[in-house]
Order: sequence, then structure tokens, then C-alpha cells
Amino acid sequence: MPQLNDLSRSLVALDQDSTIIAVVELSQSSWLVGGVLPGIERQPRKKLEPSPERLLGSATSLAR
Repeated sequence: MPQLNDLSRSLVALDQDSTIIAVVELSQSSWLVGGVLPGIERQPRKKLEPSPERLLGSATSLAR
């Protein structure tokens, strides 16, 4: 019987070859941005100062 809160499995179909996955970890002193991008072996990570403008700029550069 599956667990109700089994976060190790996706409940929807996820095509990893065409989906950009971004993760943001927020704290008061810094923000860590990471991502998984189709067609790119490395998984880029960037540490930022807490700033919505810098976060948006980082997300935009990941998508290029």
C-alpha cells in the first residue's frame, strides 16, 4: 500500500528531456539556486545575496 506523503515519487508524468527543474533554498543570509536542465550534464548551482532581482536574473540565465 503506497504511503500518502511519498515525496520520492512524482504523481504526474515528467519528461526529463524537456523539463527545466529549478530549486531555490532561502535563508536570511543567502539564497542557493540550482537546476536540472535538459541536454546539460552539469547541474548548475549559484549562491546569491537575498534579492528578488538577483533571483530573477539567475533564473533567466539558467533558461538560456
